[in-house]
Amino acid sequence: MGNNGENIKKNIIWNTFGSIFYCACQWLITIVVVHLSSYEAAGYLSIAMTTSSSFSAISLFSMRNYQISDVTGEYTDNEYVGSRIFTCAIAFVSCVLVCFITNSVYQTLCAASFMLIRVAEGFVDVLHGVNQKYDRYDIIGKSFILRGIVTIASFCAVLKITEELNITLFVMAVLNLAIALGFDWRKTCQLNRLKPVIISRRVFELLKKCLPIVIYAFLLSLENLIPKMVLQQTAGTDELGIYSSIASPTLVVQVFASVAFNPLLPGFADVYAAKDYDKFSKMLHKVYAAFLILIAVVTSGAALIGKFGLKLLFGNYILRYYYLFMPIVWCTLGTAIIWVLAAIVTALRKNMLLLIGMVIDFAICLCIVYPCVNAFGKNGVSFTQLIVFAVYILFLIIVCETVVINSGKGETDEKVSNYSGI
Repeated sequence: MGNNGENIKKNIIWNTFGSIFYCACQWLITIVVVHLSSYEAAGYLSIAMTTSSSFSAISLFSMRNYQISDVTGEYTDNEYVGSRIFTCAIAFVSCVLVCFITNSVYQTLCAASFMLIRVAEGFVDVLHGVNQKYDRYDIIGKSFILRGIVTIASFCAVLKITEELNITLFVMAVLNLAIALGFDWRKTCQLNRLKPVIISRRVFELLKKCLPIVIYAFLLSLENLIPKMVLQQTAGTDELGIYSSIASPTLVVQVFASVAFNPLLPGFADVYAAKDYDKFSKMLHKVYAAFLILIAVVTSGAALIGKFGLKLLFGNYILRYYYLFMPIVWCTLGTAIIWVLAAIVTALRKNMLLLIGMVIDFAICLCIVYPCVNAFGKNGVSFTQLIVFAVYILFLIIVCETVVINSGKGETDEKVSNYSGI
């Protein structure tokens, strides 16, 4: 038991440190771009990152949570990896086509280059799912660290030399793909000689089961993208760049919440599969308590050091927009909570409920985004997200509680029925 607890701690440390380091390096490029270029370039980078993030939902197919909670071995590693190669190809082509139709050539080139980085992330993500099954979180952590170093180093060097954002993003993408193949693929094949199955009946069956999750993830990413696009349309790329610059330091919060929880998800799946619903309910309530602590700690920390941090990163000029900071912090917390609760719902295999709730939530987003941005300007982006995130979090909590209560009631009724039969 002691060794198991020690392993869990080591896994959380490797997973959390590596993920946060990588995301911190991606965050740093949103800071560096302002100093090496301009707020306009920061706006183009923000759209490229957010647009590619939306299509990343297709490449990832939200399968990681399904993969690591597959405690019965429903699908093989070769099928998971093969399906990811297929979805990455579809996502990249879709992103380029949509951007070409809706955006300028320059913005399309930036988004396409960043989408190649998302493809590398998607391919690595499924390999990390295999690493996780073998309890090799050290590989996961080292991969994140390597890609993080290459990301920030190449971005600074190439942008300084070329002064061209699109060229910089392309070089950064090529290097990320090189690490995915040269490090992650090689290390994972040492654990399991992978022979990906890209097209087969079982692969399409797996994709069909995960389809509700990927649509949910895509719509959730659009709830982040659409308010920013509305702000860009109504106020310009410079204003979006200012908003995105203030938002960038807060992203580490949602990443921390997600990756710290990730190693614990198989435990939720195991407990639910074992039909220990009382234990599952207690675990669930501990997660709720962790949310409240996270909200209190992050809000207090942001209030104490927010102005100092923004001034340190961007200078005195940015402080005139400090009023944007706290709503953005709360939006980030909302996203983190949704990621964790959605992972639990996936472990419960209630994928359709995940989708139904998000479709309704996305409809609310479309209805309120223009009135919010028109009424509150840059803060309208945050207010839109706060409203729709709050609605969806409440929905996910209701789903979790209802499923556990009904499952426990069904188990009790079955025991009573069996006893009566005796």
